Amino acid sequence: MKNIIKYLLLVSIVLSVAACQKDDIMVFDINDGGVLFPGAGDAATYKGYNSADKVYYVNESFLNVPLTQDKYIVDFPVRVSGDSLKYDRAIAFDIDPELTTAIPTQYKIVDALIPAGKQYGRIRFELSRDAALDNASVKVAIILKDSDDLKVGSNEYKKGVLTWSNMLPMFPNSASYIRTFNCIVLTPLTKTSTANTYYSPNAHKAILDALGWPVNYWPTYVSGLADPGTGTSAIFGVYYTDLYAQKLKTYLDAYAAANGGQRLLHNAGLAIGKEIQPRVTGAVYIP
Repeated sequence: MKNIIKYLLLVSIVLSVAACQKDDIMVFDINDGGVLFPGAGDAATYKGYNSADKVYYVNESFLNVPLTQDKYIVDFPVRVSGDSLKYDRAIAFDIDPELTTAIPTQYKIVDALIPAGKQYGRIRFELSRDAALDNASVKVAIILKDSDDLKVGSNEYKKGVLTWSNMLPMFPNSASYIRTFNCIVLTPLTKTSTANTYYSPNAHKAILDALGWPVNYWPTYVSGLADPGTGTSAIFGVYYTDLYAQKLKTYLDAYAAANGGQRLLHNAGLAIGKEIQPRVTGAVYIP
């Protein structure tokens, strides 16, 4: 009889512990929603996530702001996993000093929150116009961290970079857009590279001018929006021809002829100060 009682008691304890563990797994507190930057799943609306380095990028420019306006508000998007709540939730973050090049006089952070009833919020920046940005860009690197209201939802989506200047704003800094740039501009990278390390506003502007594209147009690597010059979709990928690179070459040669032989140079990236080279068939990169 004693053994039976012990056995029943043991079974009761095991079932009780299992039930508690099951409850622990199933319970979800919406107050513990995870905070993160938009990712690959948000690309239809928020196009800045780069899967290569797992960073969400926002690129801005005072070129789009009237000259009489010295301040510019930029909302860097942030979202939560889980339900929206009936009150504002504070977002906590650190500024990465190793990657940040902007100085305190060039920006300030106004607030950082997920508004009541919303799943998307912002880190709000107030940017200041600076003549030093006529020929250069600066950036602020952000790393999300836990706050009293929100925990970091994923290490894969916790880093963001805001870049701005007074020059041409960069196209979305995500894989398919960057590959288009690397297909047209010759660098040590392959044409299918998703790295942005050789991007420069001068090369970007030269492509727009050479192809007759407006400032707000940039096709993706797979298939972009209709090319304003032809009305058809610009297709890249493994069957990419060097048509656009040849047009860039013609433009760069004409620039040099009009400027006493001086070639157009990169003004940013790893090739800063070096000649912009088109990725025409058979071309070899000249360091």
